[in-house]
Amino acid sequence: MKNFSIRINEFIRRGYALLFAFVFILIILISALPPLLMAEGHTTAGRFFYRGFYLFCHQYPWRSWFLRGSQPYYPQLPDGKAGIRTFEEASGFSENEISPKTFYGTAEMGYKMAICQRDTANYGAMALFAVLFFMSRYRIKALSWKLWLLFGVLPLALDGGTQLLSRILPWFAIRESTPLLRTVTGALFGFMTCWFLLPTLEKTLQEGESL
Repeated sequence: MKNFSIRINEFIRRGYALLFAFVFILIILISALPPLLMAEGHTTAGRFFYRGFYLFCHQYPWRSWFLRGSQPYYPQLPDGKAGIRTFEEASGFSENEISPKTFYGTAEMGYKMAICQRDTANYGAMALFAVLFFMSRYRIKALSWKLWLLFGVLPLALDGGTQLLSRILPWFAIRESTPLLRTVTGALFGFMTCWFLLPTLEKTLQEGESL
């Protein structure tokens, strides 16, 4: 039993980065399950999974990817792309007429993922760095906190922050981000955060083993 415990500990020590990547990818896959369930008529199961993600994401439909529908996304404001309808045009509802969390989609629109576009990119980028870190045999050095703030936090704060201000301050120019910007800023934050944290964790583990 002791030898088995030692082997498990060694497996976790050598492969923890892959375990992190697995968790991040699993989150994305599970978030894609409710729209597929809804599209197949399994609405009770679909709503169960949506509710399970309530604590992790705002689930605004105009900031989420849609599956099994006529468009991959439905922007809140016109984005100038031919054939892309806004959320109000496609659903027939204005933002104030629905509860964002409980509007899942329609058979024609498709159904939203249980996490937004930014979170999807965030978890995907975290998984990517974790895999790269494992493939490097944990040799990638930690990103400095200054670079993390500059390339990871600042782009997300500017994109998300100005978008938030435009909604709560009537005098602030109305601004809604785009799927591309949400994806880029979410991916930068996820990748840079893992680049900052995982090598730091590895250094701590190595120092503990040398004691």
